[in-house]
Amino acid sequence: MQMYTNLSTEIIKIPKTGQSHNTVPFLLLFPCQAQQKVYFCKKLIYMKKVSLLSIIALISCLYSCNFKNNHSNETNADSVVVEKLVIADTYHLSGDTAKPACKVVLTMEIPVKYKQDSDYLHLQKILSSLTFGDEYTGDSLKQAAQKVVESHVNAYKEIEPEFEKELAKSGEAYSFEWDFDYTLSPVYNRNDFFCYGISSSEYTGGAHGMYSNRYYTIDLSNWKRIGLDDIFQPDSSDTLSSILLNRLMKQLNVSSPDSLLELGYFDTEDIMATENFYLTDTGICWVYNPYEIACYATGQTSIEIPFKEIDSYILPDSPVRRLIK
Repeated sequence: MQMYTNLSTEIIKIPKTGQSHNTVPFLLLFPCQAQQKVYFCKKLIYMKKVSLLSIIALISCLYSCNFKNNHSNETNADSVVVEKLVIADTYHLSGDTAKPACKVVLTMEIPVKYKQDSDYLHLQKILSSLTFGDEYTGDSLKQAAQKVVESHVNAYKEIEPEFEKELAKSGEAYSFEWDFDYTLSPVYNRNDFFCYGISSSEYTGGAHGMYSNRYYTIDLSNWKRIGLDDIFQPDSSDTLSSILLNRLMKQLNVSSPDSLLELGYFDTEDIMATENFYLTDTGICWVYNPYEIACYATGQTSIEIPFKEIDSYILPDSPVRRLIK
C-alpha cells in the first residue's frame, strides 16, 4: 500500500459570467405584460444568483477538503512526506541525434519532511547508499542520482570510438543503444516504517534488457534497515521456505512442486526468504527477480505471506509487531 503526500494543488478556473445571450431573445419571442416581465426577470436573476452561489460553495468545499487532506498528510506523525524529482540525460554518438544514444531517466519520490527538520536528509543519505551503493554514502538522493546518470553517460563515452567503428561496419543501430530507466518510490510509508523500492530497467545491447525490483525497509524509530534477523526467530528459515513454497503453489494453482518446474521455475529449494521484501498492513511480501528462482520468460515473482501465518516465528520484540493486530 503506497502512501505519500501529493504536494501539487489543482486549481479550477471558473469562466467569467455575463448576461445570458438567451435572456433578451426569450423575452422578445414570448411577449408578456410588463408586470409578468418584471416578475420573470426577477425570478431569472434570482436563479442566476442561486446557481452562482451554489458553484462558489461547491468550489470552496472542494478546495477546503483538498487543503485539509494535504495538511493532514504533511503533519502525519508516522509517515514521511515525499516529493517527485526527475533527473535525465541523453548522449548521442558524435553528438548526432540520428545516431544511437545512451538514455538515462531516473524518477524519484524523495523524502522532504519528517518529524525533525534534519530527518528527511538523514533518511535520504541512508537510502542513497542502500539503493545506489556504498560509494554514495553521505550523498543526498539528488546528489547520488546525478552521479549515477553521469556515470552511465561517461561509460558510454569511453567506448564511443569502438561503437562508431562497429556501427560503420554493421549499420545495426539498435546494437549500440543504451537505455537505463529507474523509478524510486515508497511502497509502504506509515506506522514509522519507510519501505523504499527501486525499479530498474536496463538495456545495453543483446537479445533483451534486464529489469528488477529491490526493496529496503527502514525503521524510523531507530533509523536502521530491517532485515530478516530483526523479524524472525533463529532457525526458522526452513519453515519460512516451506511456507513460501506452499503459498506460491497456491498462487499458481498447482498441486505439487514438480509442477513449478514445468512453469519455468528452477529447483524449488531455491525458493527461500531473502532480504528483498517489503511490508504491508497485513504481512510481508517477498519479490524474486528474473533468474533468481525462475527463467527470464517466467518473469518476476511476488509472494505475500500474511502475518497470521508466520506470527509464531516472529520475534517477540520485532519492530514489525507494531503492525500485527
